[in-house]
Amino acid sequence: MVKTGGFANFATGEKKTGAVLLPTHFTIAAQATKAGKQFGNLVRTYAAKSSKVMDENNQALMDVTDAEQAQSASDSFGYSSRFSATGDEHPLFDSDTLNITDEQMDKLEDTLNLAQANGNILHEMAFSMRGDWLVENGLYDPETKQLDQDKLKRAEQHIVKDLFEKGGPQPLGEGPDDVVWFGAVHQDTDHLNMHIWYAKVSPETRPSMLHKNGEPKGVIDFKAKHQAESKFRYELESEATKMQRANVYEAVGNYRGQIKQDSLTKLDQAHKYTPDLQKIYDILPQDLRGRWKVGNTDTLVTNDKSRMAPANRRMNTLIDKLLTYELKDDYQAFKTTAQKMDAMMTETHGQQHQGQAKWSEMQDQRLRKELANGIYRQFNEQFKLGSHQNDDQFHKQANGNFEKAKQKQQPAETPQPKHHKAAPLGKLNKIAKRMTKQSRQEMQQVQRMLQETMAEQSQDVSDESLSRHL
Repeated sequence: MVKTGGFANFATGEKKTGAVLLPTHFTIAAQATKAGKQFGNLVRTYAAKSSKVMDENNQALMDVTDAEQAQSASDSFGYSSRFSATGDEHPLFDSDTLNITDEQMDKLEDTLNLAQANGNILHEMAFSMRGDWLVENGLYDPETKQLDQDKLKRAEQHIVKDLFEKGGPQPLGEGPDDVVWFGAVHQDTDHLNMHIWYAKVSPETRPSMLHKNGEPKGVIDFKAKHQAESKFRYELESEATKMQRANVYEAVGNYRGQIKQDSLTKLDQAHKYTPDLQKIYDILPQDLRGRWKVGNTDTLVTNDKSRMAPANRRMNTLIDKLLTYELKDDYQAFKTTAQKMDAMMTETHGQQHQGQAKWSEMQDQRLRKELANGIYRQFNEQFKLGSHQNDDQFHKQANGNFEKAKQKQQPAETPQPKHHKAAPLGKLNKIAKRMTKQSRQEMQQVQRMLQETMAEQSQDVSDESLSRHL
């Protein structure tokens, strides 16, 4: 950081690349001892440098109207927050006070030296804040050089416990009094710096907290560090800043919900999408029917590692087509709004690492995944008894594309005649002879019946003729 030669001369009008930075440094006890230094010396060093830590410009900034009212009520506006008015003597702070006393300073020095004698590591973290961010959030007035140091200190008091408990494999301290720490506000650089120093007090004996050589680990988990920074920053942000970010989140969510609902309606009603839906439906793995979905991934898996890959590839093409034509305007508004958050995050966190996805890109991936799952859900419904649609109040039509895209039924198999084992030729001849003999007997029987009938009719005629003559 650049020295300014005074206090509260923070640079403003800079390029907005990072609001709060949190570099970390570790000092090994053995190295400090070898150099003839003691951890406790830090206390007197920073307490004595008034250009770094002076508290006379400490004032809670308020709106102009409130400030004018306070000024008219008292000529000592803001004075009550100064350490000289509270009985405290030094602008250093810890968990118990914003401005420690002489007695507390003596105890702090002794405890830090004890931590060094027990071989522990001294952790140092610096919260570096850009001047413009301080102004935007009502923490610094560049005209009067007033700085709301008390609010900044309280924010650090609220996050140190998370650093101590979550920064390593186990909590740094083995009890509530086994960690010693203090902080100081540095005002003599172009950016406001707030430093905190902390160390374990008792000797470290836990294997998970020691290197193989038996020395305590001087590391801090990146996730815990990031969470502490976020919590610190959020507590200090103004309501206007929080509202601005909340409005972007809400707008992106609204656009996403509308696109999801409109996409299902368009797909169900537009005839040109019937073939696309049918093709996707036909290549879905049938043993997963009723359970089709993208899966637990951020994007649609299109390589052959996933059984859904063939359907996902066609799904990607369909979604691109839908967002390029039917939903072009809403999709463009969705992307533009999400990119506003990219700019806000650059101002807050600085430039992203190479290859790191932007927030807007992650939102686009989320949208596509939810669109795909919404379509798969419509296909799943026909295999679930008593299912009810709940896709943003979407109701598909009885003759719509989703109903048309039914699983193709396999044609019924034509019954094949049963094949019997062929009988021997000799057996067939015997059967034929038997049938011929039976037929001959039946014919002879018919002839005898005819002869008897004719004889009876002839007798009847003779009798009738004789009766006539008589």
